[in-house]
Amino acid sequence: MNLYGIDFGHTNYKVAFCENGNISAIYKNDYNEVSVSDDILNIIKKNDFEKILCCSVLNKSILDMIIKDFPAELKSNIKFFKSEDCQSYIDLSYKKNITRFGVDRAISLVAASQMTNEDLIVIDAGTATTIDYLDSNKVHIGGIILPSKEIIDNIFYKMLDFNFYEEDFSNDVFSKNTRSCIENGSYISAYGSINNILFEMMKLRSSKPTIYVTGGNAQHIIDNCNYSTIHVESLLFNGLMVLGS
Repeated sequence: MNLYGIDFGHTNYKVAFCENGNISAIYKNDYNEVSVSDDILNIIKKNDFEKILCCSVLNKSILDMIIKDFPAELKSNIKFFKSEDCQSYIDLSYKKNITRFGVDRAISLVAASQMTNEDLIVIDAGTATTIDYLDSNKVHIGGIILPSKEIIDNIFYKMLDFNFYEEDFSNDVFSKNTRSCIENGSYISAYGSINNILFEMMKLRSSKPTIYVTGGNAQHIIDNCNYSTIHVESLLFNGLMVLGS
């Protein structure tokens, strides 16, 4: 079976073509670069497919604006998954309001749960960095959300009365201008703290889980992690295929 997967993230959207259970291509674009609906239509017309599996963290009104111009026959082939749909595979920890658990986090955990029977951690480094722990019984123990470097930089950018990006950047712990102080600090905050979180999770669980890393900023996680990791770029799309099978 051939299908497309679409991930509507906060910053970018990704489209993956899955051919007979294997992902053969992933397209990525920024919402501000092009007409999103036109771009998606141009991508999906390149191959024959039977259905489109989707994940979205966008506000519903924004998502509706994107897909309103899709042809009717295309809309009938689109399936959007929610966090609740993942409960058939994993037991999520958000018991009081499961709808507030990010569907992208849930779907990535579903994918990872099919890759090992041991305890696991999924680190998704995107607009924010999420770290989630799933035990060998497929029970989601809980997780942490960290701001990305970009989020921290943007907060400072809005706070200051000058454009610190006009200054030269030096990668030095003894930073000597505002830009370097902020960017070095935000990098350490975004990626250096992850080792402490992983250590605490492992200590509390008395375990050595498999750690999967995904997302656009995954390489920064890998470069700074003291633990062995497995990079899976297509983790969310793997989860969509599991849910859509």
